[in-house]
Amino acid sequence: MKNSNILTVYTTVSDEKEAESLIQKLLNDKLIACGVSWPVNSQYNWQGKVVNDGEYIAFLKSSLRMESELMEKIEQYHPYDTPVIMINETRVNPKYGEWVEGEVK
Repeated sequence: MKNSNILTVYTTVSDEKEAESLIQKLLNDKLIACGVSWPVNSQYNWQGKVVNDGEYIAFLKSSLRMESELMEKIEQYHPYDTPVIMINETRVNPKYGEWVEGEVK
């Protein structure tokens, strides 16, 4: 059985409402097939200080062909001045890959 490849994207936002909003906008634009979110604790350097803060991960699933447009829209919709946007090519089972391809524009 041959695997399919899809795009997976990791980003963080400050709360559940922002995660839901970002995912909904990207679904409406047909740039992602699915988005999931969950709370995490983030520790990072920011403007000379160590910050320990609650955030929400938004994990997005899309087609490889959407990479450029998806990156652009995430940056446009994202509430942070300097968002993290990690993009990976991920192997998935063929049925799931077909579903993802069918759900994006």
